[in-house]
Amino acid sequence: MSELLKHRKVGIIGIGNIGASILRGLLATMKEGRFLIADVRRESLDAFADDPRVVPCDSNKQLASESDVLILAVKPGDVSAVLEEIAPVIRDKLLISVAAGVTTEELERYVSRVIRVMPNLGARVGESVSALCGGRNAVAEDVALADEILSAIGSVYHVKESDMDIITGLSGSGIAFFAEVIDAMADAGVHEGLPRDQALAIAAKTALGAARLVISGDKPAMIKAMTASPGGTTIRGLYAMESRAVRAAMMDAVIEATKRSRELR
Repeated sequence: MSELLKHRKVGIIGIGNIGASILRGLLATMKEGRFLIADVRRESLDAFADDPRVVPCDSNKQLASESDVLILAVKPGDVSAVLEEIAPVIRDKLLISVAAGVTTEELERYVSRVIRVMPNLGARVGESVSALCGGRNAVAEDVALADEILSAIGSVYHVKESDMDIITGLSGSGIAFFAEVIDAMADAGVHEGLPRDQALAIAAKTALGAARLVISGDKPAMIKAMTASPGGTTIRGLYAMESRAVRAAMMDAVIEATKRSRELR
């Protein structure tokens, strides 16, 4: 654990999919530390009752007053109400917001030092792709601290705030698009005779292999060229995908999700 987090109390408001994933990641990577949590659902807090490092709070205001760093992981529509409640006790504290579509300018109405982040559901298994941008008053240490927190759940990319809607479409929503493709491939395996569980596992592992090849430096076109022999099975399948505009459909999915993110502001 770095000195940045060592002596700070981290508070998380909202223990849903992302908030709980961030907390689990921090608990796994930090052997010391104290974490305060608050959520309207008592069962969300009870899930961490056995860890002595986690302190459930009775209210958002109690959590905000006792925390050094505050992570806001509530739905975008709930952000204003929560911030109005805790504004009197957070003016000089660092706020890290994971609320999609809520700009740093909006957040700065309530608190000075703001970091806006966009993780995705991969956080549940330590494979989140998180984008990060700082507000006008965020200092280098604030950005570094947010980076360290998000690194506990996956990879972190520093981006311009103007690109956050694109990240929402590409990564925040994109993980569901890949899940849909994996599910469709598994269905095809079932159609051809494989048991469902086996087909799904093979499709998911195949997607994982393709992703690791790209991350290691192989271009997607290179992977296709290495796999598609003349007159073989792969080129036949690629032809089917092209004739059904699968590539265009994936592009449209990201583009439409990005548009919707912009509309939510």
